[in-house]
Amino acid sequence: MNTHSTATVSKSKKVTLLNKVPLSKISKLFFVSKGKEMKTIPLKYKFLSIILTLVILFGLLPVTPVAASSNKFTLDEFKSAMSTLDSSRVVGVFVDDVMALRVEKQASDSHVTNFANTVSRFGQADHFGSIGLLAHNYLAGAYFSKLDIGSKIHLVYGDGRSEEFKVTNIEQYQALSPDDPYSNFINLDKPELLVSSANLLNKMYGTNGSLVLQTCISNDGDPNWGRLFIIALPVNKG
Repeated sequence: MNTHSTATVSKSKKVTLLNKVPLSKISKLFFVSKGKEMKTIPLKYKFLSIILTLVILFGLLPVTPVAASSNKFTLDEFKSAMSTLDSSRVVGVFVDDVMALRVEKQASDSHVTNFANTVSRFGQADHFGSIGLLAHNYLAGAYFSKLDIGSKIHLVYGDGRSEEFKVTNIEQYQALSPDDPYSNFINLDKPELLVSSANLLNKMYGTNGSLVLQTCISNDGDPNWGRLFIIALPVNKG
């Protein structure tokens, strides 16, 4: 089992929500239309416009969790920002003081998003009736290691409602063949036990209604060395 989620885990606890500004709106800052003609802007203002454009463009570039903004969002603010009116779609995942992340659909079974502050919904987990969220741990996955047993996770849906989960289990595994999708694994808490990729998939995602956050563990210079799983159950189901 290999989701290609790699790299080292950040120690930052800062929370950010990536706001995207259409580039078409940026161009409107520098031109004033009159009928079908454009007014000419003096040279000094063109220079200032170029500087402002660069500042805005650099501000739109994805940031890593280490450099993320320290802006703190409440759950209600996050739900409002993520609203799409699609009641069936999970659009965000939120943990107070830890993370406020977008959720996007996988482009393929092995795809993991390369966007900061975004996680990929694991399609194979749907077959088990669970919800899986994947991220590289040099991006959004860096937040996963900040969760503890008992941490509360909120899934946010497109219609603005949210569902609360509580972390019940945290498991770490070493991949014996890190780049092989069919590698066997060793449970770091029970190193005497060898687990196949198929059995690990069933064990981690096989509980109906559960939420699983998955990222990779980097060790000894190998970004694919292991796997981290955060398992949470709905609060209303105990």
